[in-house]
Amino acid sequence: MLKKEAIHPSWKKYLNHPGLTYAPAVRVGKMLFISGITGVDPETGELVSADDIVTQTRQIYHNIADVLRAAGATFAQVVQTTDYLTTQENYKKTEAVRREFFGASVPASAGVIVKGLLRPNALIEVSAVAVLD
Repeated sequence: MLKKEAIHPSWKKYLNHPGLTYAPAVRVGKMLFISGITGVDPETGELVSADDIVTQTRQIYHNIADVLRAAGATFAQVVQTTDYLTTQENYKKTEAVRREFFGASVPASAGVIVKGLLRPNALIEVSAVAVLD
């Protein structure tokens, strides 16, 4: 039988909503599947900026860092990301932020332009996959 373990950083957002129907990440064996994350402050549950993709992206990667830490992992173990963006023009603006977090250990990646995201005013959402030790 497949053993799945939900990974939950101690974010106030999740602690206050125990009935959510998803986990920030799920570990299966050595694989960590990180849910789509938007630029939401995990303490307040509010989007960090309604019109700045760089600020939203930086918050997303801080949130992913929290998830990775909760699983005992780092960005060096991330092997794939998928970026969902509301406009193609914004994609180039996220490159410098990705470099801040990944350095030379870049993952495989896909960028998808979408009509909209579930979180109002979100300009980007990122999901990721990591391989754990």
